[in-house]
Amino acid sequence: MGAALFVCFMLMREYMQVPRSPRRMYIFEKPVSMGILPENPRDDVSKMEVQLPFKRCTELPIPDSYWNLAQDSPAFVSIPQTTDIEIDESICVRVVVPAKTTQMPLKFAPFPGAPWDSILLDLVGQNTNISVPVPLEKTDHTSNFYRDKVHIYEADVVLRDVDVYRPQGYIEYRHAMWNAEGFLDPQPFNPERLIIRPDLQITVTDNEQLSPYSLHKYLDMPLCTEPNADGRWIPIESLPFDPQQVPPPDSHGLVWLPYKCRLQRIAYTDFAKCLAQKYPVVHWYGDSNTRRALKKVATLGKWCVDNPDSLVCKCNDNMEPFSEYGANHRLSAFDLDPEAGTTSMADPFSALPATKPRIVTFKWDGLTTRNAPPWADYFIPNFEQKLGHPMLAILGMTNWDTAFETHAFFANEADRLTDKINTTYALSNNQPPTDIVLRTGQYYCCTSDMDPYWKRRYSRLRNHYFDKTLIETFKNKLGHERRVMVWDVARITERRPYNLRRNDVLTCEANHVRSQLVEIENQVLMNALCNS
Repeated sequence: MGAALFVCFMLMREYMQVPRSPRRMYIFEKPVSMGILPENPRDDVSKMEVQLPFKRCTELPIPDSYWNLAQDSPAFVSIPQTTDIEIDESICVRVVVPAKTTQMPLKFAPFPGAPWDSILLDLVGQNTNISVPVPLEKTDHTSNFYRDKVHIYEADVVLRDVDVYRPQGYIEYRHAMWNAEGFLDPQPFNPERLIIRPDLQITVTDNEQLSPYSLHKYLDMPLCTEPNADGRWIPIESLPFDPQQVPPPDSHGLVWLPYKCRLQRIAYTDFAKCLAQKYPVVHWYGDSNTRRALKKVATLGKWCVDNPDSLVCKCNDNMEPFSEYGANHRLSAFDLDPEAGTTSMADPFSALPATKPRIVTFKWDGLTTRNAPPWADYFIPNFEQKLGHPMLAILGMTNWDTAFETHAFFANEADRLTDKINTTYALSNNQPPTDIVLRTGQYYCCTSDMDPYWKRRYSRLRNHYFDKTLIETFKNKLGHERRVMVWDVARITERRPYNLRRNDVLTCEANHVRSQLVEIENQVLMNALCNS
């Protein structure tokens, strides 16, 4: 109880403010010494009044007293400057995590540069329910490098929608228990509360009515040409235009709208025409999440339209009878006929059709040792002569890798994969370079996989760092000579309201998204490929 009162005192001291104009703020450049407030704290604060634009976290000193908080003090959220801000301004958000006296599991450790504590935190619009994730990073104070010290994390968060935002979140894991490497088992999910003051909120205004992100201006934006645009989820009934002009909604009536570009609704027959013109041969690698995306393509969008609430469509389509292509085969192919509006299964080693795009599919379990045959064995001699030179290769990795392999093993395999890609799809004067699309792993949060057989080591942060490693490896090794795009399906789910993220994961142990969300993910990809 005493520790909680002390934290409340600290928060009062940081946020004590006097009445002010909307663009005026009060900050403590030098926090009051611990224990006793000045005789007249309001007078003391008024001397520190400043009228400055909002500062970034690096410009806002962290009170020294935070680093000296007693063990077992409650963790809390801090926003050093709180007042109205305009569209596109950033706000500094911090989380202070004092040490705990509980026994520490010494076998767990974070990846280099990663935090000890996994913290899920959003800024949530109180009127729109828009959730903006706070991408917390540890500060450079030496305390953050030790397991048993106070840890402080911070992020500058840009807000683009008019609303009143409040922090919402919790500590998922302490002591790096989010990172079950090697023979360590995934740990039970037991979230820890964060102290969030009831009046801790940020109001975002658009006083001049000039916001480029207004829904009324959405159709005036340029079309999206990359598959990783940031955005938000909007109720379909809130759209001030015909919903047919954007991709369809999810199962809760929400549509995904990027902030800085526009998604159009693309029919799969039009996508087939786009492939015929730009990417007549596609090599598509991935796991069961990729399989679900391909089922939409191979049926020209018809998969799961009639029965979206079936188990297959909501979660697990494993071993579903499927005739359009060998969905459960390790190697398969299908051709699309954009004129007839049909698809047909094909022998992947047969001659390429003259006017139809072909998609060759490779079902991999990531880059894990569970692949049979090993993933590298697919890159056979004369690979392109037998399977065609692709103008596009799509690779969906990290789901299985996060679950079953160590990060060091995965990093090495990702490096091998780039070498295989570079030699198999060799650059030459006779063929255009193969564009690369990296599909991130599915977003994961709000639980842990305690299945005694599978023991999948998923966690939100672990999934993030495996994705980060794959993306950096490809961009560093191949990005200077090829186009490397990131199909960020994890971001699309991460931006969903928290309760929807949580329910989706808890109702599908396979961590597949529902068919309506598969459609939205595909629309993001199709826009990027066909609009550019």
